[in-house]
Amino acid sequence: MAGLYIHIPLCTQRCSYCDFFSTTLLNKRVELIDALCKEMKMRAHYLPVDGNVLETIYIGGGTPSLLSSSEINILIDCALDSFPHVDTGKMEITMEANPNDLSDSNLKELSGTAINRLSIGCQSFNDTTLKIINRRHNAEEAKNAIANARKYGFNNISIDLIYGLPSQTIDSWKDDVATAIALKPNHISAYCLELHEGSLLTKKISKGELTEMDEADCLTCFKHLREATSASGYEHYEISNFAQKGFRSRHNSSYWHDIPYIGIGPAAHSYDGVSRQWNVSHLPKYLKAISENRLDTEIETLSVTEKYNDYILTALRTSDGIDFQYISNKFGTRFSDLAKEVAAKQQKDGNVEIIGEKCHLTEKGIFISDSIFTEFIVVEE
Repeated sequence: MAGLYIHIPLCTQRCSYCDFFSTTLLNKRVELIDALCKEMKMRAHYLPVDGNVLETIYIGGGTPSLLSSSEINILIDCALDSFPHVDTGKMEITMEANPNDLSDSNLKELSGTAINRLSIGCQSFNDTTLKIINRRHNAEEAKNAIANARKYGFNNISIDLIYGLPSQTIDSWKDDVATAIALKPNHISAYCLELHEGSLLTKKISKGELTEMDEADCLTCFKHLREATSASGYEHYEISNFAQKGFRSRHNSSYWHDIPYIGIGPAAHSYDGVSRQWNVSHLPKYLKAISENRLDTEIETLSVTEKYNDYILTALRTSDGIDFQYISNKFGTRFSDLAKEVAAKQQKDGNVEIIGEKCHLTEKGIFISDSIFTEFIVVEE
């Protein structure tokens, strides 16, 4: 099975922390929809023959919720026409949405599309924090968006949260987590703030206009998140992701388990099991290339070592962990032997648990995961 990602880079304004490719060129909307459909046709045979059946579609951004229901239908219909797919009733079809785009009228229209999972970018339920990160919704709109989505039949809802933000305290984060859990989303993705060069937030912090949360407090926030979600029945199945039973993100899980995927749109990434490739991160250049029946992409053919390292860095983030037999079959016994050797040492320190051919991080290991990943990584000479 494989996943299809469709990137909608359009935004009305840029969030101060964001590092994803986005643009405010909203006048290119119609041209973008046409180009995305054309690229799908051009890439119809990209995925390997033995894994080219789509199981998930994820419309991300940017701000996909700026699209009309008819535009969403066009994209999904084109995807289903371009690639083999499972019964649409069994597919997970996700769309990211800003809370203030989920009005009653928009949700009513959206309920008539094939979208069956919403990922709502709440980020925080604190109005002061939301203003600092330049979100265009307030806390009340975020709460209402979740309730209204259920009213219109969306029974698979994920929300995004960020901790470690300027102005955020441990107590305000605890309030965010409590509010999130009380709203009972099926899935929560919670990320520690990463400061990216060139972002507005990074510039303000470097000028001393804002102060970032220190590392110790970020760790306290993460520990509280784990404890609170666990007590409320959420499964911590990936370092940044928590799900009610049966509601893991199937699309994102393909990224974490070495399954091929295809990305459509400017800056979108694809992986066919042999190479990675990514489209140009520039909307006019992307549109021009597609209009000329070509792809403006960069391609990186992966060595066996790079494939192994990618697998470690993604699979070990999950509660499923890594599989030594899979490593042996896919990358060779040299790598499975190395992984077993490292895992044995880490198990003695209480950082991982080995069960049969599987190895996953312990609670202790999760908190120092970056250093553990480094131990498993193989550096090519």
